[in-house]
Amino acid sequence: MKKYSYEKAAKFWSNRAKSTDPLAAVLTFHAPKVLNEIYDRWEKESLKSALPHHLKREKALDLGCGTGRIALTLAQLKAEVTAVDISNAMLSHLKKKACRDKLLNRVSLVRSSSAQLPFDKQSFDIITCFGLLEHLPEAVRRKTVFETFRVLKPNGKMFAVVNNADCIFLQKNYPMTSQKRDGYFVTLVGLKWLEKVCRVNRLEVKIIAANPMYALNHYFVSADRKSFFGSEQIFEWYCRNSTRYDFSETLDNNGLQRLASHFMVEIT
Repeated sequence: MKKYSYEKAAKFWSNRAKSTDPLAAVLTFHAPKVLNEIYDRWEKESLKSALPHHLKREKALDLGCGTGRIALTLAQLKAEVTAVDISNAMLSHLKKKACRDKLLNRVSLVRSSSAQLPFDKQSFDIITCFGLLEHLPEAVRRKTVFETFRVLKPNGKMFAVVNNADCIFLQKNYPMTSQKRDGYFVTLVGLKWLEKVCRVNRLEVKIIAANPMYALNHYFVSADRKSFFGSEQIFEWYCRNSTRYDFSETLDNNGLQRLASHFMVEIT
């Protein structure tokens, strides 16, 4: 693809942060609010279930922090969090939320490209990278993953969310091959790509959460929800109840895996 512009990407995400609510800004721009709320809950609860109940004195890096969904979750668990994003507007929004929640003493904000982090090697006990990799072209994505390995402590834990290249829904919706003029870019990444990059560093990728019911509701049911349910209230009730499955099933070697739009993985 043509040369990737960090400046255009930063401008795009800053404009997006100013134009909509905090979840739509970093998740799906035009989705029904309930679906963004469910996806947000899936990421937060899946991460919490994989972490200790508190992270006191643990140093955490949230890469591509956006409006602070995950960074503030880590801060609530008492970690010392460094939140990195390329967008000033996203970081500004995070700062306001941290002040509101009285967590700013645990959160440091850093504007940086994910492919060249301004930190010493082996600086962090925990690294989270949610909602970022699919918005980076392959070369930048590869550098980003290698940078996380560089700054992670030897016994540290990394958690990433990667979209599913085999998902029957995403294959129809993610045809982008180059960055748009406004700076936006999204592509399919997939577990196989991440596993291949991790093998170079003798690291393993383990699925800890998947979201087939969310994906089914988002990409299939939502499109015709009036015919299915007759009202937004019943649609919301259905979504909140049906997606409970996603919080307890990782779908290892399961045929439903093709439905999941994203996997949360632990890299060790």
